[in-house]
Amino acid sequence: MYDSFELKNHTSDPSLKYFMERPIRKWSYKDFESAVNKSKQRTRSSTKTKNDYLSAMNNIQNLSDVPEYVKKEARRLSSLQGSSEKESNNAIFNITANDSNVINCGTGTYYTGQHSPPNTKETALKSTPVLTHVNDEHDNEKEDEVQDKEEDEEDEIPSDLTIDHHPHRTCEYTLTYAESDEASTSTETDKDDSKWIIDDTCISDLCFKLKSTTSQIVKHANPAQISDIRILVLNDIYILDKNSAFSVTKYFPDAIHTTLKPTLFFETYVPTKGLNCYDWCLEIEAYPPVDWSSSLSLCAELLTTACKSGNLLDMHTAQVLTQILPVLTNGPPDDTTEDSYVHYYLSPLLSSVFASDSRLKMKWANGQLNYDTLNAFKPDFSVYNLSGSTKCVVLIAEFKPKEQNSYIESDLVKLAKQMKSTLNTLIINGVSKPKVCGIQCEGENVCTYTMDLPSPKLYRMANVSKIKLFKNLDQISLLPSVITHLLYLKTVASQTASKIETAVLSKYNNLKRPAPIPPLDWLSNRSVTVSRIPKKQKK
Repeated sequence: MYDSFELKNHTSDPSLKYFMERPIRKWSYKDFESAVNKSKQRTRSSTKTKNDYLSAMNNIQNLSDVPEYVKKEARRLSSLQGSSEKESNNAIFNITANDSNVINCGTGTYYTGQHSPPNTKETALKSTPVLTHVNDEHDNEKEDEVQDKEEDEEDEIPSDLTIDHHPHRTCEYTLTYAESDEASTSTETDKDDSKWIIDDTCISDLCFKLKSTTSQIVKHANPAQISDIRILVLNDIYILDKNSAFSVTKYFPDAIHTTLKPTLFFETYVPTKGLNCYDWCLEIEAYPPVDWSSSLSLCAELLTTACKSGNLLDMHTAQVLTQILPVLTNGPPDDTTEDSYVHYYLSPLLSSVFASDSRLKMKWANGQLNYDTLNAFKPDFSVYNLSGSTKCVVLIAEFKPKEQNSYIESDLVKLAKQMKSTLNTLIINGVSKPKVCGIQCEGENVCTYTMDLPSPKLYRMANVSKIKLFKNLDQISLLPSVITHLLYLKTVASQTASKIETAVLSKYNNLKRPAPIPPLDWLSNRSVTVSRIPKKQKK
């Protein structure tokens, strides 16, 4: 049963095509390489093929619907590519009887020389056959037990110490440290009242221990292979996710992850439920408009109904439909470039949600986040508050028209660093306990984040939602859900904007900035960057 397992239901991931077409017993790098080269007009480089193979093995290990024994086999096959061990289905034995009888058991070929031994008791003892194991890569029962024990021991080692998290990074990379504040880390947990504690468990201590461990690991690891989670930890950013596989809690006891999980939901704010928007979208999926004119008429009718009802979610849904439905009626537009992807799908959504609050302003397309030469960030989209002459960013977004393997730092790492820099600016400007919002869009996947500072040098980045973006009329029922999550993010941004106004007015009235809350010694200016080594510097 085990060796007949076949990978199914993952057609959206092209890297797994080879493994879906074959049962697990036929998986091997040699066969993978042969299959890939057959599908190409010319032979691919062995390095690229090997990287694709290891990346697919990594993806299989992260699939939630794959049995544990399949993940173990994926780990085993991965490890074979990092050692001199070879995949083989051959077993070779030397069976020796007396001095001359030798049977070589290989791939179906047998060689034997027979001699009748003297019929004496002494000779019989001497002629007892001896089985010498020369090379056996088939697992017998005892070897299975030993292998299971070894694999269980391997499971105790954090996976990112052995897995290449970025196999497409084939160049040479290095970690660049800037404005390190190591001297101040000794005071990070000195005061109990500054620690992040939940149910008598000090989360701060767990996070700082993880950072210390990571700092030791990266001294001996290839920078190109380090996971995004550990890169963020080095920058004092601790990402939390409902799925522990994508969270720093993967390094904590499961009970800690369960304790932290409720902090990742919508807190006390729940947007008003839509009255008609879900029914509208389901009806459009079932009976879409036939042309541009009929789609405009339908949108006008829906927008009028929504405005009369005063329901917030219905109004946003109707407004977005007014912009996208006439376009999608003629089929999905070409969104292969970032500009068209943003124009057709993201701009109608973000403009509707964030333009509805007079305290929030929007800025598009790579505007300078701040003028700090150390962190010259240029986000794809930002939302800011302008109080008097003080401009403060409250939300940052990064866009990609499709999921891409990162050859330098990923968009998640860049987004997190920008959110940290923005949070520092708000605290320095006297904004009390601010929260910064973030949006990461890659193709159909949309993730939303919030970041705050619950403890010194501990930037808590919470993934509050993972949602799917509609791309055609058959997926239009996703629209109200997407808007609901964005409305929650807008509420957090509006609360921070209100705090900005309070801080600015206090400065005008008292001729000085309010005392920062949290204090400035909680902030971290540490920046650790994964960067490619220029060819001129390579030895």
